[in-house]
Amino acid sequence: MKTIIKNATATSPYLELNGENGTITVKGRAIDYNPNEFWATIFDWMADYLENPLKSTTINLHFEYINTLSTKKLFVLLKLIEFNTGKNTNIQINWISDADDEDMIELGQDINSLLKSNMNFVRDYDFMETHAA
Repeated sequence: MKTIIKNATATSPYLELNGENGTITVKGRAIDYNPNEFWATIFDWMADYLENPLKSTTINLHFEYINTLSTKKLFVLLKLIEFNTGKNTNIQINWISDADDEDMIELGQDINSLLKSNMNFVRDYDFMETHAA
């Protein structure tokens, strides 16, 4: 499975879809008013990945800001992943936010309440320490 990396822009976040280790990372600001192209990349890759997912899939979501349109796309993506992965696949969703960013923490909690999977809530500096090279 191929890996796709897209650098962040002024309106779209950094994106890494790593098929070799089953890691999806989205980090930055998702404020594009027409986010279809950005999210289509993820949905297309995910459709291929879900045909033969790894035993463990990690999704790292670290938004500085995410607008309503992108929040809807993100929620659909997470539900798609939940619906299409079997019991043999472990999904870990990390909602990473700055420790004092109450808006992002609350948004993550709202999304989490609608999912079957439980998100891990990680403060930014904790995540960086545990995932440093």
